[in-house]
Amino acid sequence: MKRGIGIPGVVLAGALGLRALSAADARPAKPADSRSGDSVTADANLMVEREVGIGTRMSGIIDSIQAERGQAVRKGQALATLDQREFELDRRAAEAAFSAAEADFDRYKELFGQKLTSKTELEQRRARFEQARVDLEKAKLVIDRSVIRAPFDGIVVDRSVRIGQKVQIDDVAPLFRVSSMQPLLARVYLNEAWVDRLRVGENVSVASAQVPSARSTGKITFLSPVLDPASGTFQVIVAVAPDRGRVFRPGSAVKISFARAAR
Repeated sequence: MKRGIGIPGVVLAGALGLRALSAADARPAKPADSRSGDSVTADANLMVEREVGIGTRMSGIIDSIQAERGQAVRKGQALATLDQREFELDRRAAEAAFSAAEADFDRYKELFGQKLTSKTELEQRRARFEQARVDLEKAKLVIDRSVIRAPFDGIVVDRSVRIGQKVQIDDVAPLFRVSSMQPLLARVYLNEAWVDRLRVGENVSVASAQVPSARSTGKITFLSPVLDPASGTFQVIVAVAPDRGRVFRPGSAVKISFARAAR
């Protein structure tokens, strides 16, 4: 029985309960809101590189769910499993066909060695054996893909699937959303006047916009080589270290303070 094999769900920004943004889809932070000759502060929202909506790679019925909202998961960990009974029957049939083709091929190799069969007949058995091997590997792949897995280490921030639900490869709505929690990043846009004042690797100060006691440090990881001609600003990305109280999380509003380094 042929089964369609698809591709996991698309990247999605946002999730219930724990807001997270992908670096690609993050809304630009406000330009610097205060500055002096040697320092500047800009508003931003923390984001993460990866948050994905996960679909199914096989059509079927959900048999069990192995992960819930808020649960930490590791890359490759099972989130849910489809009913595998029919897939298992297909695998067993493919195994039987493979064993028969292998035995037939081995027999014809002996006959060919004894010059009791032609090379053409031997090659026909070889082709049947190789096709049976491929069919068995496909049957095993179907079973593997009937398990919906986490694509990377992270947190399950939403689950919409239920036991007994029929899922399709081409379903638009994701079954799970998984967000990485590290590294935390902040994207800001600074005035052109600062284009020669910062360097990749320099440290910055980070403070929560809502919780005054939450503070941490960050490191500049990217300085855009181009300027936005409309605003006269350039993009800066900062990797932010977790604060002691673990207040910082994807979506948190923060203030990033840059100081002009001595040259």
